[in-house]
Amino acid sequence: MDRLILKYLQSVCTAGEFEEFKIKFLQGKIDKDVTRLLQEHFHASIQNESDIPVNRELWDRISKAIDEVESKASIRKLKLYSWSLRAAAVLVIGLFISTFFFYQRYTSESQIVVNQRIMVPNGARSSLTLPDGSLVWLNSGSSLKYSGNFSKNRVVELEGEAYFNVEKSDVPFEVHVPYGKVTVTGTAFNVKAFSAGIEFETTVEEGTVIVSSPSCKSAASLKAGQQSRLGSAGWELTRVDTELFTSWKDGKIIFRNEYLPNVAKRLERWYNVKIQLDDDPRLNKINYTGTLEMESFSEVMELLCVTASINYTYNDKTRVIRITHR
Repeated sequence: MDRLILKYLQSVCTAGEFEEFKIKFLQGKIDKDVTRLLQEHFHASIQNESDIPVNRELWDRISKAIDEVESKASIRKLKLYSWSLRAAAVLVIGLFISTFFFYQRYTSESQIVVNQRIMVPNGARSSLTLPDGSLVWLNSGSSLKYSGNFSKNRVVELEGEAYFNVEKSDVPFEVHVPYGKVTVTGTAFNVKAFSAGIEFETTVEEGTVIVSSPSCKSAASLKAGQQSRLGSAGWELTRVDTELFTSWKDGKIIFRNEYLPNVAKRLERWYNVKIQLDDDPRLNKINYTGTLEMESFSEVMELLCVTASINYTYNDKTRVIRITHR
């Protein structure tokens, strides 16, 4: 693992190695390794005058933040009741790590193109400003890639969930996802497209967007307040309350008559845990309505138990929560 992470930092990963790194990073499995190697990489760059580009001020901030996180972790063993500390640590590391871009250099006779990739692990969220001024919020377990030629073609590749506030321009803005793409000129919208879930969902808050997919013969046009989903029979368009699908960027999760299996799925990414439901059909019939805002995971689980007939157990080593009916 050390070798893989170091190759990532030096931008010499093969395609297969990068995919392996991305999967492990997004699943939150290598935070400690990344922390340690970032420190080693920082010191090596200073001492050996490595040709790896180094922003000294940024490295100082990263090193200091990592030291603080590790110091807290060594003093206090994290328990379930103090889950917010774990979430904070992951968030700090996730936000700093997302500052590092994966560089792939493609040389031609006239130019060098640098592709930049931002990854956010489970349990963290991040935001960035693209070269054209467009704003992007990335949800847990998501990655975004764009080219050094972005200002000319305005194309990004997304896997996961992101909210876009696109700067107006005559050049179309395209979001490529595993099962299609979204095209706009200037608008605000949310896209959810996790390849593992075979889903492609777009929610428009402002303006108009066009969604298309190789599996559909025709594209669909969406206006503010509309949502599209890619189904087996084509595009499914509905009117929705957009806040239900965009509030995550403001640190809130909103449920409206949402069944427990879906609630568990959202909480898994949000808090970087694994939630297992007991094999009891009664659990599938439990639904929730409410808003979670900056609560720790232990507080969330207590709320779920108070409002429904469920109990839960937590394994600190595996970070697995098991929910049973009572």
